[in-house]
Amino acid sequence: MERRRDGPRLALEATALITFGVLGPAIHSRIVNASQRGMQLVMPDSRPVGTRIRVTVRIEEPRREITVTGIIVHTATMESIDPRFTARIGIFLTEAGDDWRNLCDSLARLAPKKAK
Repeated sequence: MERRRDGPRLALEATALITFGVLGPAIHSRIVNASQRGMQLVMPDSRPVGTRIRVTVRIEEPRREITVTGIIVHTATMESIDPRFTARIGIFLTEAGDDWRNLCDSLARLAPKKAK
């Protein structure tokens, strides 16, 4: 668990579908970590900082989907064993409902506590 200004970054291994714009095709990606106000994910290629993004998170147990929207605030190209994911992006969430907040709260309860 990494601590940031907006709270702890929580490990979250989840599949995500990303769309840019209303009619754009969905792109498959993976979420690396999350917080109530943001997330980091890996995707096939980078997009410019400031790009609006919609992310549908697919959770396996219990099976559900949560959709959030945000703005890309950080991008980095990375070498990866998996050629499907060559970009790492950070997203500041502009819209996230109770489902997202509840998921982050449950991840925080499960995260190991660090000694002070």
